[in-house]
Amino acid sequence: MSGDKPKVVTLLGIRPDYIRMFKVIELFDATDAFEHVLVHSGQHYDDELYGTFLKQCGVRQPDIDLGVGKTLQQQGKNNHALQLSLLSERVFDMIEEVQPDVIVYLGDTNTILSSVVVARSGVPVVHIEAGGRSYDWRMPEEKNRVIIDHLSDAMYSYLPRYKNILVAEGIPEFRVESVGNLIHDSVELLAPHIEKSDILGKLDEQSQNYILVTLHREENVSNKEILERKLRELVRFAQEKDLPIVFPVMPRVRGLLEKYELDSILEDDHVIRTEPLGFFEFAKLEKEARLIVSDSGTVQEEALILGVPCVIARRSTERPETIWAGATILEGFEGEETLYEAMQEAFDMDTSWDRTVLNPEGGSPSERLAADFIEKMQAGFFDKSRQYEHMKNSPFVRQAYGKEKPSK
Repeated sequence: MSGDKPKVVTLLGIRPDYIRMFKVIELFDATDAFEHVLVHSGQHYDDELYGTFLKQCGVRQPDIDLGVGKTLQQQGKNNHALQLSLLSERVFDMIEEVQPDVIVYLGDTNTILSSVVVARSGVPVVHIEAGGRSYDWRMPEEKNRVIIDHLSDAMYSYLPRYKNILVAEGIPEFRVESVGNLIHDSVELLAPHIEKSDILGKLDEQSQNYILVTLHREENVSNKEILERKLRELVRFAQEKDLPIVFPVMPRVRGLLEKYELDSILEDDHVIRTEPLGFFEFAKLEKEARLIVSDSGTVQEEALILGVPCVIARRSTERPETIWAGATILEGFEGEETLYEAMQEAFDMDTSWDRTVLNPEGGSPSERLAADFIEKMQAGFFDKSRQYEHMKNSPFVRQAYGKEKPSK
């Protein structure tokens, strides 16, 4: 370990990361077991998506901002290859400067791909939200999940099912802990702030009298034909139900709407187009909506907890438990009017589902995670877990070294 006290870096990149991690950040900051360094990759660099939430929730500013997104914007260059290249370079420089003993990641965004550099530098990697699988290899996020899980020294999964997936992929069981879904803490602990939001008054909307929509995933917005079809199906449904659509439009989506010349679709009287909203405003809209349509994994979980029907506007999901609970409808694979049909199905669905399925143990997932991680740090887990003596009983290791024959 470096210095008198080990250093733990938490490296986050987008607003949903902070929504999930705000309680864990507080607990990591409060412990004497290690020095906690909060690093922002800069993948989200718009103040509405990143800075506003931190200010609203009282989450401290990161110690280091790698500024990746803003740099690429200033250069007029922004694609996955350039983003990953610059991110890798800056994470390597951060490792050289900070000398962390462990780096903690959450989720499945491009930020977590820098874990390749971290692992290659010999620094232990921890992945929160491990084991989620859509088994849809077309999703960029699916590749990201598989990569970081198989690079990680320790993983925290939300449910036992995710842990079982990781073990089935050959990851030693001792590396994975199931703690419950962190979003439960976010919704529960921030509920008083959510209730105070006056966003309905600002938009002149009433509870249960609108459809909330978000779209941002590449599969939905990077193809003009797919995006146009989804927008037209949304507007058609709103017209038939005579309900307004509230649609917060992210900066990248705004640019694509202009590029594809699709803005005119959203000029319908049933569409209320807004700028990106703060977490409390958006959560208030979720809570009071008649129906939610979103391609966000976080939103589909929040909808379940809040008791609001949700259409997952995607081909697949790594969070099928929301479907099994009867809280969400998956649009499914490409086809004509699939979104419209899913909205019809979800509109009158029964909302008496079990709202605790994402946190079956009850209590605070953040507290369970932090307690286990602190214990691991104090016990020297990240040194011991890399020793052959600790891994030799793994059936995969025993087979590889000829200790036992693999089963046919």
